[in-house]
Amino acid sequence: MQKGHVLEFACQECQEPVEFSIFQFNQGATLLSCRHCGKKYSFADEVLMRQIKKFGNLCKQIHDSEEILGSSSIGINVGDRKVEIPFKLLLTRLSSKLDLQMGEKMVSIVFRMEPARDIE
Repeated sequence: MQKGHVLEFACQECQEPVEFSIFQFNQGATLLSCRHCGKKYSFADEVLMRQIKKFGNLCKQIHDSEEILGSSSIGINVGDRKVEIPFKLLLTRLSSKLDLQMGEKMVSIVFRMEPARDIE
């Protein structure tokens, strides 16, 4: 499981991790290589690029909103009890999954958001 902007997915050739930063796509980089087998991945698909850029923007917005999110909570009703979970706890303890279509395959990237520690 990744934390923050450095994510990874399993190489479709050798199953080793291919790491990338969600922010490198804002700088125009759209080609990744597996450091183990050399398989190349081109992020030329407009839909995929739009989704990754939006995810990067979401991460930046969460970072920018940390001051207000630090005093916010999410309420969950469990039977007759209401449990309030600080939003900051949700960002640092719960894992999220980003599903992206890469060619013919759906690739799932599981991550934990910790914007205060990991934003460039």
